[in-house]
Parts: sequence; structure tokens; C-alpha cells
Amino acid sequence: MATTELFKKVLYTGVGVVSTTTGRVKKSIEGLSQKSEEAEVEGKKIVEDMVEDVKTRSESVSTQFKKIIDTVLGQFDFPNRTEAEKLNAKIAELEEKLTAKKKTVRKTAKKVVKEVKETVAEVKDSIKK
Repeated sequence: MATTELFKKVLYTGVGVVSTTTGRVKKSIEGLSQKSEEAEVEGKKIVEDMVEDVKTRSESVSTQFKKIIDTVLGQFDFPNRTEAEKLNAKIAELEEKLTAKKKTVRKTAKKVVKEVKETVAEVKDSIKK
């Protein structure tokens, strides 16, 4: 449960950062659009600062999100890609061995059936004599 709550907080924080930043940018641009060229330059700087702030915060949120995902996945003890590939290779190897064993069993069963039939035929012949 704690992981879910932490995930929600990180997600809400990310949404809040974007929302707050967007609001700030809009207010700054609206206020500055009424001023002269100096205001335009200042507005660009503010926007650039805000964009940089969003990038920094989004990287932080992304890092926290990745940590949460790693923690959650770690709790389930999933095999990683290398382990899964090894398991798939082992399954294929075992399937090949099983197929070979089935063929051997079939051949042996056919021989046994043939020998039993021959023995039964010999017993019948010996009974008739």
C-alpha cells in the first residue's frame, strides 16, 4: 500500500509542477505583453527559466517514478531478460530431450509388441502340436 501511495504522490507532484509552471508562464507573458521591447526580452528569460525549471523537476519526478517501478517490480521477483532467455533455452532443450525419449519409447514399445506377438504365436503353435 505504501508504494501505491508514494506512486500517487509522485504522479500528483509531477502534474502539479506542470500545472503551476504553465500558470506562471501564462501570467508572466500576459503581464509582459503590455510592456515594451525590454519586457519582451525579460519575458523570454522568464519563459526560459521556467522551461529549465520544468525540465529539472520532470527529471526528478522521472527518477522517483523509476525508483518506485523498480521497487514494485522487485517485490514480485520477476526474472530479468537474461534469466528469461536462459529459461526459454532450457525449456527448448528439455522439449527436444522429451521428443527424443518419446521416439525411443515408441520404438521400444513396437519391438516389445512384436516380440509378444511372436511369443504368443509360438505358444499357440506349440499347443497345437
